[in-house]
Amino acid sequence: MTEIKQAALCICILGAAAGLLRMLIPSEKYKTRITFLIACIFSLCLINAVKGIIPSVSIDTQAFNVPQVDFSEKLSEQARVTAARAVREKIERLLCDNGFDYDKVYVIAHIDGAFCISITEVELVFDADADEAYISDAVALVQAASGDEITVRYSKSR
Repeated sequence: MTEIKQAALCICILGAAAGLLRMLIPSEKYKTRITFLIACIFSLCLINAVKGIIPSVSIDTQAFNVPQVDFSEKLSEQARVTAARAVREKIERLLCDNGFDYDKVYVIAHIDGAFCISITEVELVFDADADEAYISDAVALVQAASGDEITVRYSKSR
């Protein structure tokens, strides 16, 4: 309540002072400049008086400790899975195009250091009653297409 009384008293005194200053304004030559100056002073004092009445708005900010997430392992794993999936799809397409019937194709991929994904092994799974010559032809086809660095092995489903 005292802030309101002080603001009202300040505005009254300021109004009286502005009235007195307007009476003391010299000739027409400086009238607009001095009137503008008095208006600016009056406005600043008025804002200063009212500012005490209005409660100040403060925003409390807190720094949150956000844990850092290492995406490099997740990205590396995703790249490894994507590369293995692409190789598996190509091998499946190769086997289908050449008329081989299989149950599953597994591709084993490893990440060797930074930026290096290596496919080391391919496993072909055939039906339990598949002929050995049929399986060895499929393995030879995949081995020829994949190169000597990749080990191609097979198994029969149970």
